[in-house]
Amino acid sequence: MNTLRFSKPILLLLCLLLATVLLMPVQALAQGLFRSDMDRALGTPENPLQVGVGIHIDQISFVDQKSENFGAVATIRARWHDPALAFDRDEIGRDARIVKPEAFVEYASSLPTIVPAFVIQNQQSNRWIHQSVVAIEHTGQVTYFEKSSLTLQAPYFNFKKYPFDQQQFFFEIVSVFPADVVQYTVLEEFSGLGELLGEEEWILERPNMVLSTTTGLSGAPSAKVALAFEGRRHVMYYAIRIFMPMLVLIACSWALFFLDEYRKRIEIAGANLLVFVAFNWVISDDLPKLGYLTFLDFILQWMFVVTGAIIIFSVLLRRLKTSGREDLARKLDNYAIKWIYPLGYAAIVGFAVMNYLVVS
Repeated sequence: MNTLRFSKPILLLLCLLLATVLLMPVQALAQGLFRSDMDRALGTPENPLQVGVGIHIDQISFVDQKSENFGAVATIRARWHDPALAFDRDEIGRDARIVKPEAFVEYASSLPTIVPAFVIQNQQSNRWIHQSVVAIEHTGQVTYFEKSSLTLQAPYFNFKKYPFDQQQFFFEIVSVFPADVVQYTVLEEFSGLGELLGEEEWILERPNMVLSTTTGLSGAPSAKVALAFEGRRHVMYYAIRIFMPMLVLIACSWALFFLDEYRKRIEIAGANLLVFVAFNWVISDDLPKLGYLTFLDFILQWMFVVTGAIIIFSVLLRRLKTSGREDLARKLDNYAIKWIYPLGYAAIVGFAVMNYLVVS
């Protein structure tokens, strides 16, 4: 029986060829894994850093509708996972590290990672940070906590329905990095409004976290998350302080028509005219210098016009009486008492409700 025999050089060559064939897939696999790890680096367009953000407003210190801003004391939380920040818990003897934000930025800067910095888009004053810490878990989970107070712009105020208006308030956080580097998600469990906001004039409700993109500091589209909520006024205050006195003045102006002495009518109507002017100044002092009329402005201006018309009408009736046409004066006076005055005010109020409160 014959057997194949190879010389040692040929046998060695065959072994090298076999090893090369077997190692090629392993080498290709290793290269593929290495390339995949490179592609998966956080903070890249291929793998943007996912940051969860929570915004909770603990207090509303003021609402300045004339300056269109409001003050808030808020708690901000941000959470993300970065394997580059993982550590051996046995080495330091605990599961997490608690550090100041400045120390965290310095530590993270020494690693191949990024710090998901942010700005508050509608901030108008310095942000006074009461307390802020960063918790780094051994798994690479990072949580940033901050409690601060600041003044926020409210550019979406619209006073057309004043004082029955509902205003929109926002607390907007925008990423410093472009959207293809850092993306935001919402931490619903850490977002919302506190139970005791300390604001008496407004009823603040319906908090909602909104995700979007906007032009960031880099000039590129950046991720934005905003806590949006609504505010409405305590209408009872305006009903007692404004609308009830206005109703009394309207009733008094109507009662003037029952006076036979036209000179007395003119004197009382002139006094009412000054009261309406004072009302107008008080109300306009609470609002910015608007380029449009509010619901209350419309009512007040027409009350001013009607009161002025009563003075002119009373002067006309007195002239008719002194010229010997008293019957015509009484007829016009009776017509004004029954129809013109009450229906005129009803038309003014109805027009204001339809154009300012219903259709807007």
